[in-house]
Amino acid sequence: MNTGEIPTNFRSEHLDHIAVWSASWKDSANFLNDFLGWDIHPLQFSASGESVGDMDLVFINANGVWIELVQPTSKGPGMDLLETLGDGAVVELDFQCSNYQFSLDEALEHNLQMIGMDGLPLKDRGKIIDGVIDPNAEGPPPEEYLAYYPFDLSGGTAVEIYERIDSDKESILNKRDKMFGLDRYNQPINQNKPKTRYLTILVDDLERVCDFYKKHILLNVSQSIDWEGHKLSVIDAKGVFEESISLRIIQPVADDSIMQIYKSKGSGHIMDIGIEVDNLNDFIENIQSPHEKIKIVDYARTNQDLENPFKKDDVMQENYFYFPLELSRGMNIKVFEKNA
Repeated sequence: MNTGEIPTNFRSEHLDHIAVWSASWKDSANFLNDFLGWDIHPLQFSASGESVGDMDLVFINANGVWIELVQPTSKGPGMDLLETLGDGAVVELDFQCSNYQFSLDEALEHNLQMIGMDGLPLKDRGKIIDGVIDPNAEGPPPEEYLAYYPFDLSGGTAVEIYERIDSDKESILNKRDKMFGLDRYNQPINQNKPKTRYLTILVDDLERVCDFYKKHILLNVSQSIDWEGHKLSVIDAKGVFEESISLRIIQPVADDSIMQIYKSKGSGHIMDIGIEVDNLNDFIENIQSPHEKIKIVDYARTNQDLENPFKKDDVMQENYFYFPLELSRGMNIKVFEKNA
């Protein structure tokens, strides 16, 4: 890793975490820990301010990406979002910038109207006036910046870029990683735990959205293919873990359950989190043992055939199932094994 000064004309974005809204972060965290074995970070924070309302936050190491569980605790924009999107909704993708100010300048040069935390046009280059509070902070809160890309450009998904300064001792993310001695861009994957491999996003215009990620986030985009009657492209999100995470961008075409989800949720909806295990039968057996017998479902939320419990995806070469939403606290989690 290059630890020297970052050139002023260099930029790189990496998917650090996804924000998941939760009615109870403890219940959501306990599910992720009990059923997937993912670690709950011991550091817990709060956020406060007119732009977000009051919130409690905690990070989960999802073995491929960090999940930031966000629980609104007062009336305000955060609570409104929870009531609109529902418990367990993946609300945004959060990319850390190697050089935020340069990234922002490039966006402005493209005449993009960047957005602040309050959903309004960006002010003061995205300087955070109110936000995350660490009760154990040793000094004043750091001067931090963040911005969101226009929703019409990203296809409706909330895509955030933010500044992270390595020397900032009060940075929440620096504290998160420092506690376990983690590298900023090359964090280890635990091969003995389920791994987060991708996020599936439904959009109205595949070509336009892929062009956004390629041109403005500088990500590599695959050629589109036909997937079960829909258009699909895969994007390498350049995650901060040693094994990358991807975005599966789908433009619904066929009139099926995917189209129904798209019509209900709209463009930009992050449909599911793809979790890889070595063997589905072994995984099911392990989670059934300490818990009541669970019913696995497909993305249409119908019970699976017990004689043939897993769905098969011949295009992506996967066998898979979903957790019932009442068990996963609303998080749409797809568990799969490679069947090649």
